[in-house]
Amino acid sequence: VTGVAAFAFVNGGEFVVHIRCFAPVAGVPEDPVTGSANAALPAYLVHHGLLEKTGREYIATQATEMGRDGRVCVRVLDTDGRAEIGGHAVTVVDGEIRL
Repeated sequence: VTGVAAFAFVNGGEFVVHIRCFAPVAGVPEDPVTGSANAALPAYLVHHGLLEKTGREYIATQATEMGRDGRVCVRVLDTDGRAEIGGHAVTVVDGEIRL
């Protein structure tokens, strides 16, 4: 195992999932926002009956423990848990690599 993602449901008015992802073996103590985990989570939730099969939207929060406000918008598309994910991004590094 090179990493783990843990999640919990957040109480409140809208459907919110809080997720944390760790991959220290890969050099990532904690990922501030993880696209792959947020893309896979809807299929897991649908498979285990924790989320309606289609049309459900929710917000995934991440990185608050790191002093950041990561938010991913998730919309379930079909009964297999296939989903669209999106949100805002901020460029933190920009450059070129010359080979």
